[in-house]
Amino acid sequence: MKKIIVNDLEKCVGCNRCIRVCPVEEANIAYMEGDAVKVRVDTDKCIACGACLHACPHHSRGYIDDTEQFFNDLRAGQAISLFCAPASRANLKEWDKILALLREMGVKRIYDVSLGADICTWAHIRHIQKFSPETLITQPCPAIADYILLHRSELIPYLSPIQSPMLCTAIYMRRYQGITDKIAAISPCIAKTNEFAETNNLVSYNITFVKLEEYIKKHNLALPVAGCGYDHIDSGLGSVYSMPGGLKENVEFMLGKALRIDKSEGQSTVYKMLDLFSQEEKAHLPAVFDVLNCSEGCNLGTGCHHEKTFFQVNSSMEQARKKAVKDRDFAYFEELYREYDNTLRLMDFTRRYYSRPAKHIPIREDMIEEAFVALDKHDATSRSFNCGACGSDTCHEMARKIAKKVNTPRNCIQKAYNAVQSKHISIVEWQATNAASIQSIENDISNIREIAEKITSSVTTVTALIGIYDTMARDVNKIADNINMISLNASIEAARAGEHGKSFAVVAEAIRTLAKDTQEATGKITRASTDAKGALSSISDMVTTIGDAIVQSHDKVSEISATTQELLNR
Repeated sequence: MKKIIVNDLEKCVGCNRCIRVCPVEEANIAYMEGDAVKVRVDTDKCIACGACLHACPHHSRGYIDDTEQFFNDLRAGQAISLFCAPASRANLKEWDKILALLREMGVKRIYDVSLGADICTWAHIRHIQKFSPETLITQPCPAIADYILLHRSELIPYLSPIQSPMLCTAIYMRRYQGITDKIAAISPCIAKTNEFAETNNLVSYNITFVKLEEYIKKHNLALPVAGCGYDHIDSGLGSVYSMPGGLKENVEFMLGKALRIDKSEGQSTVYKMLDLFSQEEKAHLPAVFDVLNCSEGCNLGTGCHHEKTFFQVNSSMEQARKKAVKDRDFAYFEELYREYDNTLRLMDFTRRYYSRPAKHIPIREDMIEEAFVALDKHDATSRSFNCGACGSDTCHEMARKIAKKVNTPRNCIQKAYNAVQSKHISIVEWQATNAASIQSIENDISNIREIAEKITSSVTTVTALIGIYDTMARDVNKIADNINMISLNASIEAARAGEHGKSFAVVAEAIRTLAKDTQEATGKITRASTDAKGALSSISDMVTTIGDAIVQSHDKVSEISATTQELLNR
């Protein structure tokens, strides 16, 4: 198997879209890279159905084809002829001018796959008429063929041995037109790369519409003024082969309703139908099961831009169908098939299939049970949640993938929800405990606030009392001044009295000493009062600051308490 789908894991966000659309259980591997989920593709199991390319909105998935190698070889002088799929008319803006450009660059011969589609239809009808198989699964789509060869080998006996329209075209070019050049395919399908590799590289290059137009734009290749046509006669109804049910329409045009032909298309449906086909009773199976990987057929294949709507593409193809049948009745197509009978060998357009089953990861029921435990799913209800967010349709499928180690429990949204819910409960319990503690703190702060207010009140009272005491000290000081004055007058009178005033002088001196001592005492009291008032002022300022801080803390704690209570009430 060639590597077709490529990963840019830096862009992968682990959204699981690729897992959800992939029809192969083990083709995508989800794993943890640090704390992030990444999903990589397993090339050995990938069938290149391309579903993940259009599902990934992050451009983590891309693909490679042979466009670069084709142009390099063409410029180097390699002899190359090519064929172009009918879907080019609906997808390439100027498909005929692109063909003209390639012819100018050195392409030798150009064929329309519609020719190979007509041969493919003829070969199916002749094979059914000659061998009368019980039922056939058509295989114009290589993703379908690879799904059977890799993952549903029990269906190989039912797989149509008729080559796809592209291979029928290549065989016709090689064996009936004598073309020895390398052959290139301009195709709408990325999986054709695998088909070409599995059929002895009869076709050397798979050039998808997207990569072809990107190359022309990147290298500024100018398209010719006029387009060009093909190097063979016009084909029949093969031009509508690329539409859903195209083979059915072709066969029924030639055989009517003689055969029961069921059809299925689209990655979301066709692979489930193939799984169902493998389990169905043969009596219920159709003569032909016409299957396509893409829901819109090859017209909007995996290598297309998907810029046009389903209706726009079908409108273009309807014009091609009308052109194919214009002025041609049933007799014309009968004659075409007789010509094929005379000029073509049926065996040239058949192939054999060889089973190459992918190495699937074996698991046991006990491993699935362990996976359910890892997903925290312990009962029937949780094990049938089946939300699909992990990329699997059911929880059981997810458990299988966990057991196979191709997915991680981290991808289970129910497990993540339960983990968040459990964390929420723990937080609520913690908040409830905190609420009681916060209430206790709030009460303590309230008590401290009351004490601070009492201290402030007491300091104010003491300050007022000291003020009264200061007034009393000043009054005493005034008395001392008066006593000192009396002592001075008494000394003067004693001096006048002479000898008779000595005793009075002693009294006057004692009064003066009393006045002096009183003044010194009141001075000390005043200084002590001043110091006390300063200390009380500092205490008052300190208590006020503490009080403000307590008020702010009380408000914050009250706010936290209210928020906590609100959370608990949710």
